[in-house]
Amino acid sequence: MQRRVFKYYQRKRVVNININILMAGFLSIAIAKYPVFLIGEWIGPEHKFLISVIAYVLDTTIDVCMYYALHWVANHWNPRGNLPKDDHLPKSRKFMQDATRVQAERMALVPIFMLVSMGGMWALQHFYQITHSWAFVFAFVAAMFVTRIVHTFWGYQSGTFKDHVDFVIDDDIQIGRDLTAEAETQSQAEPKPAATDEATP
Repeated sequence: MQRRVFKYYQRKRVVNININILMAGFLSIAIAKYPVFLIGEWIGPEHKFLISVIAYVLDTTIDVCMYYALHWVANHWNPRGNLPKDDHLPKSRKFMQDATRVQAERMALVPIFMLVSMGGMWALQHFYQITHSWAFVFAFVAAMFVTRIVHTFWGYQSGTFKDHVDFVIDDDIQIGRDLTAEAETQSQAEPKPAATDEATP
C-alpha cells in the first residue's frame, strides 16, 4: 500500500507539487515561528509591520530550500524505477529547470501571498490583538491555501502540472510511457515534405 501511494505521489505532478509546497510551507512556518517570536520581542511588538516583513523574508528563505529538496524526491529520486530517467526527460523537466519553473510561477503569485500573509498578520495583530507569533502562523497558512488554489488552475493551463508519463499503478511491474519524449521522437522521425520545384514556363 505504501509503495502504491508513493508511486502515485511521484507520478501525479498536481499531487506532488501541491503536497511539496504545502509541506515546505508548514515546515518553514514551524521552523520560523520561534525566531519570529524572538525577533518580535527584541525589536518590540509595537512594530507590527516590520515584524510581518521579517517573518515573510525568513519564511520564504526556509520554504524555497525545503521545496527544492522535496521536488527532487518527488520528481527525480527514482529508486524503484517509478519515473523516467533524467536523461530521458526533455530539458524543461530536468531538475533545476523543472523546480525553478515551479518556483517562478510561485514568485508570480507573491503579490497575492503577501497580501494575505503580511496583510493578514498585521490585521490579526492590530484588530484582534493576537500575538505576532500566532498571527504569523494563521495568516501564512491562509496565504498558502489561497495561492495553492490559484496555482493549481494556472499550472494546468501552463503545463507545469502535466504528468511525466501516462501510467497504470502496479506494484510488481513498471507500466508507463514517457509521452513527452515519444512525441518529440515522433516529430523528429516524421519525414519532411520534399520541396517541389516550380515549373518554369
